[in-house]
Amino acid sequence: MKLWPIALATAAAGTLASPVSGSAQASLTQGDDVVRTAPRPNPERLNPSGRDIHLGGPLQDGQFILGEVDYVLTADDKLLVDLSTLMPLLQSRLSESAFARVAVGTAGRQTVTAEALADLGIGLEYNPANFGLIVRLTAEDRPLQSISINGGMPTAAPVLTEPARFSASLSGYLTSSYVHQSAGSDRGFDTPSLILDGAARFGGVVLETEATVYDEVRRDGTRLIYDDLARTARYSLGDLEVASRGFAGAAPMLGIGVVRSYSQLDPQRNIQPRGQRTFTLERAATVETFINGRPVQSTRLEAGTYDIRDFPFAQGANDVRMVIRDDAGRETAINFSLNFDRSLLAQGLAEFGLFAGTETDMGPDGPNYSDRVAVSGFYRRGMTESLTAGTNFRYSDGDGVVGAEMIWASPIGSIGGDLALSSVDRVGEGWALNLGYELAFGPEDRTRSLSATFQTVSENWASPGADRVNNPFAWEAGLTYSQPLTPTQYVAFDTFYSSGRHDNPDQMTFRGSYGWRLTPSLTWLMEGIYEDRADRQDYGARLTLNYRIGQSSSVRAEVDTFRDRQRIEYNTLRGQGVNSVSLNGSLDHTRDSYGVNAAANAVLNRAELGVNHQTLFASDGGRISDQRTILSAGSAIVFADGAFAVSRPVYDGFAILDPHHSLKGASVYVDPHRGHYTARSGWLGGAVTPEVSAYSLRTLTYDAPQAPTGYDIGTGTAQLIAPYRAGYRIGVGSNYSVSVVGALRNADGSPVALWIGEAVEIANPERAPARVFTNASGRFSLTGLRPGLWRIQTSNTTDAVYYIDVPADAEGLYRAGELKPEPRK
Repeated sequence: MKLWPIALATAAAGTLASPVSGSAQASLTQGDDVVRTAPRPNPERLNPSGRDIHLGGPLQDGQFILGEVDYVLTADDKLLVDLSTLMPLLQSRLSESAFARVAVGTAGRQTVTAEALADLGIGLEYNPANFGLIVRLTAEDRPLQSISINGGMPTAAPVLTEPARFSASLSGYLTSSYVHQSAGSDRGFDTPSLILDGAARFGGVVLETEATVYDEVRRDGTRLIYDDLARTARYSLGDLEVASRGFAGAAPMLGIGVVRSYSQLDPQRNIQPRGQRTFTLERAATVETFINGRPVQSTRLEAGTYDIRDFPFAQGANDVRMVIRDDAGRETAINFSLNFDRSLLAQGLAEFGLFAGTETDMGPDGPNYSDRVAVSGFYRRGMTESLTAGTNFRYSDGDGVVGAEMIWASPIGSIGGDLALSSVDRVGEGWALNLGYELAFGPEDRTRSLSATFQTVSENWASPGADRVNNPFAWEAGLTYSQPLTPTQYVAFDTFYSSGRHDNPDQMTFRGSYGWRLTPSLTWLMEGIYEDRADRQDYGARLTLNYRIGQSSSVRAEVDTFRDRQRIEYNTLRGQGVNSVSLNGSLDHTRDSYGVNAAANAVLNRAELGVNHQTLFASDGGRISDQRTILSAGSAIVFADGAFAVSRPVYDGFAILDPHHSLKGASVYVDPHRGHYTARSGWLGGAVTPEVSAYSLRTLTYDAPQAPTGYDIGTGTAQLIAPYRAGYRIGVGSNYSVSVVGALRNADGSPVALWIGEAVEIANPERAPARVFTNASGRFSLTGLRPGLWRIQTSNTTDAVYYIDVPADAEGLYRAGELKPEPRK
């Protein structure tokens, strides 16, 4: 652990504030041979000692620690920074022109003041939290950053912990359902199922697989993945999860693929889009459907491929969102909207994907590999800062689709379009066109939003592999507008029209909504709805009242006259991290019946437990169609560079914080805060953090409060930017865990006051020395030592040396007493 806090306390107050953690801190404030911390004589002064103090500490930019920089805290509270340590750290954070400006402005100097840097546009502040320095940079001075596979990894990373060379995880979700009522299942307990999700990483290559154990073992998918960050590309081999653009659509396939995507990748999805309005479920799940933001139906679906046109409530819908919850409690959402996913790329940047292999039919028995050769891909590029264009295609067993896309950020709003041509043997040739428009205008605090979409497809438009066409509408169009009225009120309107083809009737929907936040805790929403579809006209209103109870609970009451339904719902979260419990429940009333939904989920140190009771209604919103209670438990076994541990389920990466044997069984806690923590070590292994997302910064904090008195665990933090499915083994504690307190005396017995030196290990002189600071009484504290002989030597011109012989049985805190100068050994 660094001793920057000691330096400041030494210079400012002539007293000693120890940096050791946990119980060691308390012990250093008592006893006759350790001076208690005294108040600073002038709390407004950084350095009231009357002399310059030479220090070194971390240079921080936002949440990133860039490295260590040497500086002097002068007698008049100014910062004098060593340029040889500062400039290399600044170079990666500044644009070329900004760095050149600073380099020219400091040319010929060895040090620079904070005031001089401010004149050059670089802010530098003293950080009392860690006794380092904080750099403040303007957006104009920062470099233009190229986005990589992580969606924007910084140009200069902090000091990062390296992932394990070999790591692996196997997560299991055990579920069992008691069926109270169902059209497709017998009543009683069904056969328990075990969902497995495993991954192993070695040398940058990831092998991942999914399987389900239900009567027999069913493999759901297996693939090799390699991320080439230098080329911003992900290579896959095996059961591919295909990405697509525009009308081309996608289907699962066995083969090889390469993709560059600037959004964060999610290869663990339970659902796979197969076209503009079809999707595949790998296992049975409950699907809740939202039409234009309004919940309309919850349905129990078995594994298989579905077309949302087969759901009568989705016909003619502008925006369909389906939330899929499998029996393990995992939730995924998929959107089918005429508002295509359109985003600009910076000029010169490109996204692409290319996939080749044989198509896979997903069914209840797992993947069935066909002999249908399939190829699909897309390419899009930023032509200018305001124009992005691309192309896409898909070919499968003689059928094909080819398309083009464009988005232009024009002065009057964003305009986008997608055009595609199809040729399908059993259907014929067809075409499809989608146009979109978006505009945000008005003052920043009252921004208004307008969006419009138009889509038309020919009668014979179809996706590859289709046996029939299903294009009931010649064209469809939608319009949405919203604006705030006051800081607490808003209105929104949307309308959608579908023009029926042949005997299919036209359909129209209109919705107006008004929202009002009456208090910070109470929100009221009122919606009016009109529909004219399938020779049926209907209208109604939905009133919703949301009330937040404290920071972690809420209650919602809803009356929906359109669907003749009422609901009251309660949600709460109790606790944080380990041993937290989330509860939610609702009571639904329809014209024919009542339904109860309830769920409770508990987060334990090594597992997640849940119970969920579901009541689903038929599509007409009346009678109950399915009612079941699902019990679930999830856990995982993880391994990283020789360390095993049991964990909660792992969704991407993980970190094992492995206690050193010198901790004598003391537990390590991860992210401790006010009695809460996210993981704890024990007899099932080190503390495991299973929530480590790929290519995003994660800072872990840890502590061992029951460690031996004076034990030094190190910095207590670790910073990660994890590769995909990476595992970490982070050692907590080491042989260098002894803290030493004592006092330095001159040969005549007088105190060595306000003295700066370093402690060098005689047996390992190559190891970085530990800094030593004495207070006005000559007292000092050292951390990070191990048993053996250490030499304390000055960092100035004095030749005096001191020796500390830390005994072999020293643990935690060792009191060295008074030390006098000795001949150099």
